[in-house]
Amino acid sequence: MKWFWKSREKRAPLEFEDAVCFNWALDTNRELQEGLLKLAEQYPHLTEEQYTQRLLELFRRAGLELSADELKILLMLRRETDCMLLRKEQEKAQKDCPKGTM
Repeated sequence: MKWFWKSREKRAPLEFEDAVCFNWALDTNRELQEGLLKLAEQYPHLTEEQYTQRLLELFRRAGLELSADELKILLMLRRETDCMLLRKEQEKAQKDCPKGTM
């Protein structure tokens, strides 16, 4: 199944749905994941601008039409979400751990 993101021609501000689509594509689209791995291997030989343009092209092929700024925001949101989930897991593990074993 391929995901085609809604048209963002008018460039409305990013919404929750946009973040969901972005994360879904990153987590499930094998073609995108393989392309990101290949791009990571090329990273030392690319300028930041070349890297960003190739990254945006990979997302376009996955059905996500993004600007460079939108990509940065979505990546930042994803990282923050991962950090929040990790903190939550650590807090739960501390509560579940008997006192005196840490």
